[in-house]
Amino acid sequence: MMSAQATLSRPNIEQTLEQILASQEITLNDQRWLISVCFEGSLSPQQEYLVNQVYEALRNGLLLVVEAKDRYSN
Repeated sequence: MMSAQATLSRPNIEQTLEQILASQEITLNDQRWLISVCFEGSLSPQQEYLVNQVYEALRNGLLLVVEAKDRYSN
């Protein structure tokens, strides 16, 4: 239930992942959303590439984990 709601409340996957990479920040909610998107198993090759970039950036300490941030207001 919650994962479907989280997926529906986001703009497209590519846009969200690009925003995370551009800001060099990720929230715990972003991480939870990313895991749920990966478990859905219907990612395009471009989406998989961006997910891998986010994962590598996290692994290499290039993303700062921050408190909740509303990247979808405006």
